[in-house]
Amino acid sequence: MSHNAKPDIVRNFAPGWYASVMGTAVIVIAFYVFRDVIPLADVWQLLFLALSGIMLIVISIPWTLRWFLYFDQVRQDLQHPVSAAFFPTMPISLIVWGIALEKAGPLFLPEPTVHAIMQGLWVLGTVGIALFALLILNTYFYKEDMQWKMANLGWLIPPVSALIVPVLGGSLSLAYADTAWGQVNFYTSLIYLGVGSLLFIFVTATVFSRYLFHELPPAHLAPTIWIGIAPTAILTIIALKIVKPLAFYFQAPEGTIKAMNVLAKAGGVSLWGFAFFWLLLAMALIVLHHRQERLPFAMSWWAFTFPSGAFVVATGVVYKAVHAPFFRAVGLLALAGFLIIWAVVGWQTLRRVVSGEIFAKHG
Repeated sequence: MSHNAKPDIVRNFAPGWYASVMGTAVIVIAFYVFRDVIPLADVWQLLFLALSGIMLIVISIPWTLRWFLYFDQVRQDLQHPVSAAFFPTMPISLIVWGIALEKAGPLFLPEPTVHAIMQGLWVLGTVGIALFALLILNTYFYKEDMQWKMANLGWLIPPVSALIVPVLGGSLSLAYADTAWGQVNFYTSLIYLGVGSLLFIFVTATVFSRYLFHELPPAHLAPTIWIGIAPTAILTIIALKIVKPLAFYFQAPEGTIKAMNVLAKAGGVSLWGFAFFWLLLAMALIVLHHRQERLPFAMSWWAFTFPSGAFVVATGVVYKAVHAPFFRAVGLLALAGFLIIWAVVGWQTLRRVVSGEIFAKHG
């Protein structure tokens, strides 16, 4: 590459790079939920926390510079029906890294420090998610030339990113119980849960219609099918994690808490069922797609990682709640598959970073 390669990297830096941070940080959480059966789980958690933290910092440099040096390019991407959907991966990655820190942070940092960093990341992520969701949905609504073939499951990212807020917000609401921050964390989490859940239904229905009545997305967008796994995997986690904050903030009596726990387990397993169904469906679609035309490597391959990781975490959380061996077996199998996917996508990305090919102009 020539001496002016740096501006090219910044100019052509794809909005979705943070998907790699999400896909790497979620490994920390996946190891945490299965730490009882994974040798050296603590070491692996710290390793991937450090790696995803370094990635977060490094990726933030060109991503931020681009807003100042090439705002025309950023605006172009924000108005593109495919590229725009990947901008929220930035605030999402802050929250996912915050959840990873919640699991691995206490291994090397005092708890108040961990909570303070988590709170900062949660605030930044929560504000960013709201801004991008409003901005991108507004842009889509005003696009008169929007065509069915533009619809893909990447569209789930802006609205459904709201669902990640209660995962970290729920933990923080308990960490800061009896303080004003605790209330902010709790009520904001519930609001975002409502936003994300309903928008998940609306957007999925829209994209589902495209899959039924129009041709499947082009090969480079095929991995976005995988994104459909993430929302119900996250809802599974929320269903099982939200009982404690609800009981605390709404002062539920003992009998009610018992009933809530039963409902949480039933709801968690049911929601997990949809994530599992979508995983099987996505695998079948990818195989069929690949047989018809080869899947070329693109940054969209990172869409395979975070949803797979979220599914592993959801399976681990369900297993801890209900102790059925089936969930342990599925979870460990999914974890092995997820780590292979991550390694393949990571290696393919690294090769193209070294050659500079990944910084060529994206569509």
